[in-house]
This record gives sequence, structure tokens and C-alpha cells, in this order.
Amino acid sequence: LAMPLLAPRLRVWDVTSAARVDHFVANSTHVANRVQKYWRRTAEVVPPPVDVKAFAPVDVAERGDFYLWAGELAPYKRPDIAIAAFRELGLPLVIIGGPEKTQVRLAASAPRNITFLGKTDFQTLRSHMAHCKALVFPGEEDFGIVPVEVMASGRPVIAYGRGGALDTVVQGKTGLLYQEQSADGLIQAVRAFEASGMADADPAPLVAHASRFDETAFRTGILKSLGTVLPRDWL
Repeated sequence: LAMPLLAPRLRVWDVTSAARVDHFVANSTHVANRVQKYWRRTAEVVPPPVDVKAFAPVDVAERGDFYLWAGELAPYKRPDIAIAAFRELGLPLVIIGGPEKTQVRLAASAPRNITFLGKTDFQTLRSHMAHCKALVFPGEEDFGIVPVEVMASGRPVIAYGRGGALDTVVQGKTGLLYQEQSADGLIQAVRAFEASGMADADPAPLVAHASRFDETAFRTGILKSLGTVLPRDWL
């Protein structure tokens, strides 16, 4: 009940506090745009570090015929869209992630072509990333580390074309971006992917692209950014 009364003061405090910040760094263009929209400030984009060396492709002959959804089963990640789309498509989909309570609820009404593995160990996750046909990524996230991990595994990404995916997925090269955040939008994207031949593409360009987001790149980027506001002998 108090929030409507406090909201104007909080907004003033927020804008005033932002004005005292020397330099903004955002983890994606998506977040930098929000900084510009709400605070009228420019933010430098430095993507977060991804441990891309922990992932690797497998031989073409070892690849599976299933699609993958991976992450926390949170509403904003839109596992519901993936389930609805693959219910219609009838193609194999593996879903990895918890919590268990949400997994059980979603699995209860899912068709047989969708397999729920729950929250797995890292090796199982890593294996599925390398063996999948593609990752489906129907949510909108500030950055989204999972798509980069999948590309580091040599596999493409089918992502909703908003948020951090616009910084990480290269249309037609490392995956496909689609514009309607709905089951129908994902269905059309998967069908386009099936017809594109991208599932059989050489993994090397995807791995090379993912390396742009490795820990070395982050270290270089953040030190360069800090160098604009800190004395050189502090770095």
C-alpha cells in the first residue's frame, strides 16, 4: 500500500543517484539501451565472461536429432513456449533444468516427444549441448550465457530476437533469430531451421564466434573500460 506513495520519491532518488555515476558498463546492448532510456546516460558494453573452453564439439556422426532447452525453469525464460511449439512440431525436445517442482508440473501435461531431465550434472549438460540439433531459446534475457555455451559446443541457436541474443547470435551463421515471442513464432523458426541445412554446418565458425565472449575478452574489455575512469597505476 505504501509503494504508490513512495514511487515518485524513489524515482527522483534513482535518477539523482544515476547522475552521480562516473561511467556505466552494461553486459549487453539491450541493457545499455535501458540505461539510455531511463537515465539518459551512455553505457559501454562489456559482455560477461563465459567459460567457453569448458565446451567442445563432437564428431558429426555423434550428433543427435533432438533439440535442447536448458536453464532455470523460470517463467521469463518461457519454457512454456518451447513445450507448446514442440507439442505441435512433434520433434524431439530435451529440457534440462529445475526446480524439480516446476519440472514435474510441466512434464505432467507434456507430450511424449518432450523429455525432462531435471537439473543435471555439468557433464550431462555439456554432452547434450554438443549433441543437440540446436538450442531453442524463447526467452528474453539481459545477456544469456547458455546460447554462447551451446555455440562453443559447435551447435547453432534458435532464439527470440530480443535482449542479449541480438549480441550473441549471428543471423544465418550461428543460428536463427525470430521476431514473435510465441509458440507459432518458434514453430516457424524451427521449420525454417530444418529447411536451412544449418544443422549440418561446420562447427568451427560457431566455436570461433563463441570465443569472443571468453574470460580473456572480458578481462580485456573491463580493464579498458576501467581505464577511462581510474588512474593508470590503479590497474
